[in-house]
Order: sequence, then C-alpha cells, then structure tokens
Amino acid sequence: MILNKEKTAKTVSVLGHPLLFGNAYVVFMSFKNLESKTATLVSLLVIFLVAVPIIWNNWRKMKSGEYSNFDVSDRKQRMGFYPFAISLFVVLLLAFWVLKFPEAVILQTLVFFMMVLTMALVNVRIKASMHAAIAFYIVVNIFGIGIFPGIISLVFALAVSWSRWETKRHYLIEIVIGSLLGIIFGGVGLMI
Repeated sequence: MILNKEKTAKTVSVLGHPLLFGNAYVVFMSFKNLESKTATLVSLLVIFLVAVPIIWNNWRKMKSGEYSNFDVSDRKQRMGFYPFAISLFVVLLLAFWVLKFPEAVILQTLVFFMMVLTMALVNVRIKASMHAAIAFYIVVNIFGIGIFPGIISLVFALAVSWSRWETKRHYLIEIVIGSLLGIIFGGVGLMI
C-alpha cells in the first residue's frame, strides 16, 4: 500500500510538473481563445523559448551535480534557477510584443511573469512550491471557463499539492504559499 502511495505521488507530481501541466494549459487556452495561426505560434514560442531551455538547463545541471534533482527542489539551488527562468520570460514577452500579439496574450504572460518574479523573491526566505503555484494559477483561470472544468482542475491541483508533500519535496507551508500565490496571480489573470 505504501509503495502504491509513493508511486501515485510521483506520477501525479510528474503530470503536474509546471513544464508539462503549464504548457498543456498554454496550448489549450491558446487554441480556445485565439485564431489557429496565432495559437500555434504562441504555443511554439512558449515551448521553444521557455520550456525547452529550462528542460535543457535543468537536465544539464542535474547531470553535472549542480542541481540535486530536475525540479530544483533545493532553495539555494533555486537562487540560480530563477534568474535564468526570468530571463526566458523577458525574451518571450519581447517576442510577443515584437510580433504584435493580442494585448490579452501579452498581459496574461506579464501576469505569469510577475508570479515567477514573486516566487523568486519569496525564495530568498522560503522555497514556495512552483508546482502548486502554477496548478492553482491554472485552476483559477479554468474556473473562468466553467464550474465543471474548474472543479476537475481543482481536484488535480490538490492532488499535485499532495504529491509534493508526499514526495517530501515541500513542507506544508511551502505548498500553501505556492498555492496562495497561484490563486492571487490567477485571479489577476482572470480579470484581464
């Protein structure tokens, strides 16, 4: 039973990983709200300007021993991760602006960027859960689509949060702080 619980937590943690769940959300929302050509371009830019470089960076640093794991679960190691991630979002925002994407796309990306920046600032004192932050950011915005999809995403976000505690990647306070930041910034994004 314990083995199944651990295996379930690891699986949920992978499925709820910001690079997987977050990108799936971007692709879904892009195709839901934008014309096909713009949605494709937004999705590709997010994947290739943010996700792929983060995957490459984290994998390389994990293999070299600079990061203890792919999730960069150590607070001190995250001090080096956040500037890299923030710079990628600056490049993404500039690309969106140069390509004259719809204002809503730029503003949503700016709100998400501000959440990542806030997470970096919080990380000076405590390692808030990025998994929880992104999951709850998504939940708030999915509730904007409808109650049923919102409830499904809420259950998943709670499962992701539980998985981070169960896998001992975060303490409860780190999950709560991440969740609250996701809810706050998700609410800001929903108002746009």
